[in-house]
Amino acid sequence: MTEHEMVEHGMTDGMTDEARQIREALRQSFPPVNTELRRDLWPAVLSKLDARPARVPWYDWALIGLSASVFLFFPQLILVFAYHL
Repeated sequence: MTEHEMVEHGMTDGMTDEARQIREALRQSFPPVNTELRRDLWPAVLSKLDARPARVPWYDWALIGLSASVFLFFPQLILVFAYHL
């Protein structure tokens, strides 16, 4: 927010000289941020997704197998888990 905008909104009325000095020091210390993108990022995201296929780790398969065997031996648990969804 510029000094002019702050004056328009009445924000500098209670500001002390020390606060003004701090604000100016911070403004000089940090350059303005460029929010514009240099290029479109979506093609890069798509190429990364296409470059490596999704791999399922071994422990995911182990958990799926364990869950299936538990549901086979204890079919009542299906209702318990369905209730909590």
